[in-house]
Amino acid sequence: MMNYVDQELSIEDMLADPIVQTLMRYDGISASDVRHTIEQVNQNRTALAKGVTPGSSHHNRLHWRTADATDTRLHHKAA
Repeated sequence: MMNYVDQELSIEDMLADPIVQTLMRYDGISASDVRHTIEQVNQNRTALAKGVTPGSSHHNRLHWRTADATDTRLHHKAA
């Protein structure tokens, strides 16, 4: 019988996973890119909680887009 763990991995545990590292290398994304994005999300959530609209002046290395108007899937590309 399988045992299931009721514990989520930390971000650092996920970033240390060899499969995740391989996928990130393939996509041109570094662990610092992921950490930076998480920090930006945390800052934006804090700002929204305080009633402040986060500025759009920050630039993130990852850009999300849709392929065309009929394709609703998200694709990413490293800048």
